[in-house]
Amino acid sequence: MMRRLQQLANSSLAAVLVLTALNLAICRPLFQIEYIDHFNSIEGAFIAIPRYIASHWDGFSWFPLWQCGMPFQNTYVPMLHLVVAIAATLGKVSAARAYHIVVAVTYSLGPATLYLMAVRLGAHRVAAFLSALFYSLLAPSTLLMPDVAQEAGGLWLYRRLQVLTLYGEGPHISTMTLAPLAILALENTLTRRTGRTLAVAAMAIALVFLTNVPGSGALGLTMFCWICAQAADKRRAAWMAAASAAVFAYGLACYGVPPSALSTVAGNFGSIHPAFIGGFRYAAVLFVVLLAVVASAGYLLARTRLPLDVRFAILFFGLMAAIVLTASPRFELLPQARRMHLEMEMGACLLLGGLAWKIHGWIPRWVRPVVWALCLGPIGLQFDHYRSAAQDDIRNVDLAKRSEYTTARWLDANLKGRRVYAAGSTAFWLDLFSDSPQLMGCCRMGQSMPVLTWVQYLINEGLSPLETQAVGPWLRALGVEAMVINGPGSTDVYRDIKKPERFAGLFPVLHQENGDTIYSVWRGPHSLAHVVRPDEPIPALPGHRMEYAEVVRYAEAVASDSRPAASFEWLRSGAARIRTKLQRDDLVSVQVPWFSGWKALVGGQRRQISADGLGFMAIQPDCQGDCEISLIWTGRADQPFAAAVSIVSLAAVLMLVWRNRPIPDGIMKRMIRSR
Repeated sequence: MMRRLQQLANSSLAAVLVLTALNLAICRPLFQIEYIDHFNSIEGAFIAIPRYIASHWDGFSWFPLWQCGMPFQNTYVPMLHLVVAIAATLGKVSAARAYHIVVAVTYSLGPATLYLMAVRLGAHRVAAFLSALFYSLLAPSTLLMPDVAQEAGGLWLYRRLQVLTLYGEGPHISTMTLAPLAILALENTLTRRTGRTLAVAAMAIALVFLTNVPGSGALGLTMFCWICAQAADKRRAAWMAAASAAVFAYGLACYGVPPSALSTVAGNFGSIHPAFIGGFRYAAVLFVVLLAVVASAGYLLARTRLPLDVRFAILFFGLMAAIVLTASPRFELLPQARRMHLEMEMGACLLLGGLAWKIHGWIPRWVRPVVWALCLGPIGLQFDHYRSAAQDDIRNVDLAKRSEYTTARWLDANLKGRRVYAAGSTAFWLDLFSDSPQLMGCCRMGQSMPVLTWVQYLINEGLSPLETQAVGPWLRALGVEAMVINGPGSTDVYRDIKKPERFAGLFPVLHQENGDTIYSVWRGPHSLAHVVRPDEPIPALPGHRMEYAEVVRYAEAVASDSRPAASFEWLRSGAARIRTKLQRDDLVSVQVPWFSGWKALVGGQRRQISADGLGFMAIQPDCQGDCEISLIWTGRADQPFAAAVSIVSLAAVLMLVWRNRPIPDGIMKRMIRSR
């Protein structure tokens, strides 16, 4: 029995269990909470997605709640949200409760996966354990970044958990747990060179890619450091292994993140990352220089006697520190570079663990037990410090006192299914508590209608009387029926709408509560479908140009009582029905974004459908008298291609696992070229 216990103590399993238990104890309040009192967080939006999925398992390919509606792939990379939705459904708990349980698990496993990666890279088990212990109980970013220390509340408080709770970065924290497994799998691929190890590496990278975009970028940099840290005779094989795994990984993830979704993100890049775009030329050159420096440093380190794990830790920490510590509001080497300070912490902890083990080796043997005993006190104090801070930080919110909640519940009860405009934290949390479709919502990286950015600026920042007067026509043209304005008494964290009093008297007041005022901006039938004449939709012009007079004319047309009423009814996600009475040349304007995947049918026959100048659907029903139009969402044009790529990639990965044959470098190279 004692021998088995000793073997367990010397195994990686014991270290994994201890590290996981330690972190579970720190974040234990997450398992017991539904709504955290941090409404500045984006987690409201991250929970709204799985909440919608869990209530629409029959089909959620179209997401109607944000930006007037969008393909589901445009909301966010899907993995974490699908896991949360499954957990909520199987566990019969709310999406909010399921989300906190899932992210608590991924948070708790982070140090364990860091330990396993370090051991696989050659670190002594004790050194790897110390690195993971530092990662669990120390935040090096508070020592290197004064503003982070101030935000965390001191040098010795946690940062990784704070980013999870205060900012709601569940997807990013989850990728930080998965990324070390990807490096571990790549190291296995390099040393064993079998189909099975390559398949596992591809699946690990795909999981990261499907969970978080910044985390995927960080993994790419981590893989680069891993390659550069290799000995000279292994570096070429490391490139081939990483490239082959990455190709298979995107193939596996292609259906969840198709090329069209990547194109949408790229199109919104400039508006989302102005600090990076503003200095892009300099940043691109400096970033290439930085990568060259890291590669050169790797070449020099490989000529020393330093082991692989130390070489990797030096390169990884150095690269991340250079990216993070040079970031400012006006300049970034990479978009949102400061978010990678958590990855920088991983590199720092790997170095600290290795250094602590090295120092341990210099201490005389008879003194070591004393040193270990002396270390137990600070470790225990820091653990208690972290646990107490988590209990204070992760506390239940009194929803009745939050305007975000009371406003959402009123809208759900009184304007259910009607489009609204909200800003700030109200927009982040609105669809967690209601099914209110939003003009904006979250997140701008998936935005397909450029006009929305301008209208958001007009409402939030347009302070002149003319700009304020223009808000009504613009919102009516975009199908918005109500507008939430956060006044001085509102609990909205950001208060994005400047001078909210400028709307008083301009629109009828529907409701006031907790400092929020809900105004009615609509004048006409409550529908997203409208009968218009051929010259009334705003024409689609290059550069999305349009005249304000055209917007006013269109807004008046869709609100006119002189037109036949057109009812619009969602039958399910991605399927709607329109009923109206038409003349032969009438058009039907539908205030839902046009994508090539929308099909319009009258009596089972296809009808022409196109985009107007706003980006909405314009249908030519070619119908006389009573007319019923069926709208069906069939997915983006590249969806069949993406599905085929994912199926073929999955089949190839399964074949690699089953056959598990050695893969020479030449075959890896040919696989890359064939893709």
